[in-house]
Amino acid sequence: MKVRPLLRALRDSAYLDGIDVGVYLDVVREQYPQLYAELDFGRDGAQQALKALAQVFNEFETDDRRNGRGDSYRRAQQHIAVRMTGIRKLFELAGGVQDLRDLSPTWRALDLLAGDGLLTRALRVLAPQVRDGVISSDIARTMVTAALTAGLPAIRQDARFLFMRAATMDAVILAYGSHHVPPDDRTTVFLEAARVLRPGGRFVVHDFEEGSPSARWFSEAVHRHSVAGHPYRHFTAGELRRGLGAAGLRGIRVHRVYDPFVMRAATREDAVGQLADYLRDMYGLRGLDRCDETRESVRARVWQLCEECFRFGPEDGGADHGDAWLRSPAVQRVGGQWIAEIPRVALVGVGEK
Repeated sequence: MKVRPLLRALRDSAYLDGIDVGVYLDVVREQYPQLYAELDFGRDGAQQALKALAQVFNEFETDDRRNGRGDSYRRAQQHIAVRMTGIRKLFELAGGVQDLRDLSPTWRALDLLAGDGLLTRALRVLAPQVRDGVISSDIARTMVTAALTAGLPAIRQDARFLFMRAATMDAVILAYGSHHVPPDDRTTVFLEAARVLRPGGRFVVHDFEEGSPSARWFSEAVHRHSVAGHPYRHFTAGELRRGLGAAGLRGIRVHRVYDPFVMRAATREDAVGQLADYLRDMYGLRGLDRCDETRESVRARVWQLCEECFRFGPEDGGADHGDAWLRSPAVQRVGGQWIAEIPRVALVGVGEK
């Protein structure tokens, strides 16, 4: 196997599970030639970034560590329909379209906080003409390994330093975890996203506004009951505007987007229970588990936390949407199925290069 001289010293580094950079590049060259052409592991600073990456092991790797929630998070991510309402809107904003069927088959987007590839799998459902248009990017080695194993184009990299060529992407998406980026590093991440955008490309940043009911879920439920805690500060609308501007982007807009959790099932109990299971897995809420707790009581406690946190007033966004946006968690029967829905309102900033 041939390895570029620059990477020769890193052959023994653990880039992915049991895979060094050379092997990764061989796999991508064979399976995803367009992604291979877009990669740049030779840019200045790449060696240092790879060495730093080899030391990273965060909460999203595995549940085996005391504060890990990677396995349970991946289990939740298999339910791609739960967040499809918000995901659809993200892609519409990223593509500048009102109907995702209008996206070009050659459209390319980089998902910076992809986990094991939820957005890539979602777009295959929403816009099947864009087969491998979304590249899954994440810092967790097991997340990227899982995405590649599932047949998705993926790369392990830190959002602060992308192993990507400049001006290669039609869109970059930073969503569902953008608050994990430390405030002092956010400008760096925004500049890196802008660097890889083509002229006219769009950078979309999604978060739950600091101080909002959606953010309260993280501070009052997730931080208290997750094995990893959640000590992160969310974005404000002003910070989004300033960050996109500092990255040299134009046409900046900040939207409030309805992004609910939705679970459909044959019975009311299953709809509520399965959505509670989803949230427990996704956020690692193992602090709710006690030896005397039953599965039903844990489900009831998760739902109670949702009712306490997700309560929206007119000042929280969505006032002009009437009944289209729920103001608190609800369960209703529609046709022959039950739907459990937990409202969330996301803050989404968009800037063009």
